[in-house]
Amino acid sequence: MADLKTENIELAEALFFVLGETVPHRRSLEDEANRLKDEIKDREKILLKVIELCGEAQTPEQLYLIAKAYSWLGKKYYEKTVLFAGRYLHTSGWEELPNHTKEEDGITVNYAAAQRASVLIDLARAQEGLGRLEPALFNFMEAYRLEPYSAMDAIKAADVVVKLHGREEALMFLRQQKESAYYVPAKYIDVFGNSRRNDVFKQLLDAHILKLQENKQSGW
Repeated sequence: MADLKTENIELAEALFFVLGETVPHRRSLEDEANRLKDEIKDREKILLKVIELCGEAQTPEQLYLIAKAYSWLGKKYYEKTVLFAGRYLHTSGWEELPNHTKEEDGITVNYAAAQRASVLIDLARAQEGLGRLEPALFNFMEAYRLEPYSAMDAIKAADVVVKLHGREEALMFLRQQKESAYYVPAKYIDVFGNSRRNDVFKQLLDAHILKLQENKQSGW
């Protein structure tokens, strides 16, 4: 029974991977997973199959897979996303997920923190969709704390601030983020030896500030 359970979870990992979610899995199961995906065809049913194969959620691995699958399924499953993402975040985490640190385009990325942030974002999106704005804001901000180089996390938080406290407070928050070290474009050398500048944080932040300002002028 234990072996069958393990096999099902491993197939769930492979099936989720061939559907497009980057998760640890056995490469030897990819062919079987692709056959299953082609057999089921419907995306929602494939995701529900991933959840079914995980069985009763007990381990961080099962909770992560189920939470992510429900988040992919969208608003019809927001309550499930909140439930399983919340349960996952109270564990020590799935040990097989990437946990190294790597420099990417001049930014040092901690993968363990980024993985946790991704679940926080799934949770916050579902909470926002359910109208639970205070916890949604808290979780978007926690994700931003874990990956301070992500302007998108700050923008998601700001959009909730608009709903809770108004556009002016959201603009104030976003302008404060210009003080972040990541607002200054990072200089780095690419794989070809060329000097590059990573100004994604600055571009995204400035664009959203401009968007909110324009919405204000148009009376939105």
